[in-house]
Amino acid sequence: MQIKQNTGVDTRGMLPVLGGIFIAVSQTAAPWFSVPALKYTQMETSYAVWEWERCLLHIREGAQTAGTKMAGAVLTGSEIGELRVWGHIVQVLAVLAAVLVIGAVLAAYCRRGEAVRCVSLSFAAAMVPPLIAFGAVLRLNLLINEHMGRVSDFVNLSIHSYVQLTAAPYAQFLLAGGLAAAAGYLLCTQEIQRALLCPGAREGRRIKTALVLNLTAIPLLILFGIFFLNNRSYTFISICIVVLAMLPFCMVFENRRPQAREVLLIAVTASLAVAGRVAFFMIPQFKPVSAIVIITGVSLGAEAGFLTGAVAGFVSNFFFGQGPWTPWQMFAFGVIGFLAGILFRGKWEKNRRNRLLLCAYGGIATFVIYGLIMDTSSMTWLIGEFQWTALAGIYVSGLPFNAIHGVSTVVFLYFLADPMVGKLARVRKKYGLIE
Repeated sequence: MQIKQNTGVDTRGMLPVLGGIFIAVSQTAAPWFSVPALKYTQMETSYAVWEWERCLLHIREGAQTAGTKMAGAVLTGSEIGELRVWGHIVQVLAVLAAVLVIGAVLAAYCRRGEAVRCVSLSFAAAMVPPLIAFGAVLRLNLLINEHMGRVSDFVNLSIHSYVQLTAAPYAQFLLAGGLAAAAGYLLCTQEIQRALLCPGAREGRRIKTALVLNLTAIPLLILFGIFFLNNRSYTFISICIVVLAMLPFCMVFENRRPQAREVLLIAVTASLAVAGRVAFFMIPQFKPVSAIVIITGVSLGAEAGFLTGAVAGFVSNFFFGQGPWTPWQMFAFGVIGFLAGILFRGKWEKNRRNRLLLCAYGGIATFVIYGLIMDTSSMTWLIGEFQWTALAGIYVSGLPFNAIHGVSTVVFLYFLADPMVGKLARVRKKYGLIE
């Protein structure tokens, strides 16, 4: 039992349990279907798995009501019957998946490594209802487009579709797939014991995981929110980004339990970034956020740098306003901190040359990386479609703001880098944190 506590097996073994509970709640209570076209009517716009019939009824009423977006898209009786069958299939599979997932939760909690195959198969089965629900929504949108004379291209079936899946089934699909693939790693202890003997390999695996999640999975997640969630579920996407950013950071503690002061250190740096952005609210783009995120990456590692940037972007927007730009800001700040950790981690010495190099990196990264990411993102929530002329205009108009942001990062790094990196290094060394 002492070995398990030291290596964090109990914590990892609880992930399938918590994931299974989320999936069971998602299928029974969360809304799965959304009809944005009914937003300004008296009809409901979100429906659970068990409310498919009501969803079809309201769609038919909206098609018969003048002034709604779907006016004239009246479905025939046979088409309604076909869609009703789709709904019944989803409901039956949802019940079966819920039973299997509850069984997987009990098996994971009681049997651990002996229940890997059962847990994997159960979570794999939980991926089926979202797939069938996606097929039902796709078929419904094809029929609506056919009745309205619209072209059923990718845009009209994703961003501009009249019926959509909510974030819940997509989250269930991704979570169930991840847990099905990782059940052996989460429930078995042999790999943990091997990792204890190979710290170098563990660090390399952590960096590779961070690269894949931070530079591939998170951008794909943002694009997924644009095309399939119609830029409406930005809070859900933001929370998912924070969770993904935490995974590589949590791998630092995969062989032991994290201490409260280690997590507190990240919370303090993120809080400083948020406070700094709020304190300089009166000066557009002149903010210390990027500088503090870079310092965190240099002092605590690339994973901590990305996590601090993502959290700072999300939390600070509770003061400046949440919106579809929030995931992009989280990603932009995170990338700057992540690259700083890779380039300067373990190479920092208190001298003028290194400080100037760090300032140069901060200015260029803020101007180029943050500026390009945020200017490009403006296309998705200002214009809604890609246009080269509009994109060029956005880049040109954003140059002064990006320049101010880059200069501010250089200024703050010049004055804050030496004292903050030194203090964080002393705290790490004194308490043995995040090694």
